[in-house]
Amino acid sequence: MVGYTVPRRLHGVEAEAAFAVLSAAKKIEAMGRKVAHLEIGDAGYDTPEHIKEAAIRALREGKTHYTPTTGIPELRQAVAESVKRDYGVEIDWEKNVVVSNGCKQAILACMLSVLDEGDEVLYPNPGYPEYEAAARLAGAKPIPYKLVIEEEFRINIERIAELITPRTKLVVVNTPHNPCGSIMRREDAEALVDLSEDHGFYILSDEIYRPFLYDGEKHCSPLSIKKSLDRMIIADGFSKRYAMTGWRIGYALIPEELITPVFKLLNVMTSCPSSISQWAALAALTGPQDTVYEMRRGYEHRRDLAVETLSEIGGIKFVKAKGAFYIMIDVRRLLNKLGMNSEKLVTMLIEKYGVAFLHGTALGSYGEGYVRMSFSTTEDHITEGLKRFKQAVNDILSS
Repeated sequence: MVGYTVPRRLHGVEAEAAFAVLSAAKKIEAMGRKVAHLEIGDAGYDTPEHIKEAAIRALREGKTHYTPTTGIPELRQAVAESVKRDYGVEIDWEKNVVVSNGCKQAILACMLSVLDEGDEVLYPNPGYPEYEAAARLAGAKPIPYKLVIEEEFRINIERIAELITPRTKLVVVNTPHNPCGSIMRREDAEALVDLSEDHGFYILSDEIYRPFLYDGEKHCSPLSIKKSLDRMIIADGFSKRYAMTGWRIGYALIPEELITPVFKLLNVMTSCPSSISQWAALAALTGPQDTVYEMRRGYEHRRDLAVETLSEIGGIKFVKAKGAFYIMIDVRRLLNKLGMNSEKLVTMLIEKYGVAFLHGTALGSYGEGYVRMSFSTTEDHITEGLKRFKQAVNDILSS
């Protein structure tokens, strides 16, 4: 019998470490100790009632069967209408909109549709680990472009331009950004679009956090600059905006030439998205948006609470998040004192102090020296967690 060998396409592909950290924290809780959870990027609110009611109504009406692979027409049309409203761009719902089982599946399907063996993908690092994983699964070469705290973790167009080669097929951006809380400035979006037109690569812009901007900041998408989906992909969804993480429903806006390959991939993967989740998403998109604004205000308040406490802790550095619901905390001074990496620090903080962060290397090689906190959680977890973190910092630096 031939022994098992991991296929080459899985080499270097890693699962999201946030769930492993959550599991480690849960084990500590199972021993009877409390842990303040600042590690996971789940929505900090419940799904609004009118969305739940739409799902219940769909169940009662028997809408429990297969749907078209790319989504029910009603939802795709509603997405196209929202694009016209939010971006000022008219798109064709049949040629440019596909619904998926979460934004993550949309990213994977689009990358698999665009990339071939030997192509190169530029992606943000630190960043959401799906970008690198999807590129590797497609057989492409993932090339990170570095985000640094000295530049408030904004994308640096000159740094991206230096990495472009004739093999560059796709450049990924994420605004607002997970894990850094940074946003794309208009001048950077304009410069990126210019680069795309000069070199012919696709832009994949992950905008799943776009409703959550603070201090009066405005969302700026490359789509708003380009005004067309020519070599442009927008990945989005309902998980964060409507607190529907468990419903697994997202979508992509794609150029017409990708509709057939993306259809094939989604069909092979899952046949179609969850029918019930689609009807719930339609209610989310076409119903009252008050809860979205309430969540934004709530997250901004939680961010301010976190910033206030972090500012009182010596020996660390951070940048006040402008969007999303994460803060990257520079803990290099602690690591140097302890002689350990960020992953081991996270383990120590869970086991000794009862507070869980996500280690920076879970978000890319350039994340070493940092831990990520999520402020999507409750105020109690933020207050208690940062209180424990402050004690840990004081203990480490005074030892």
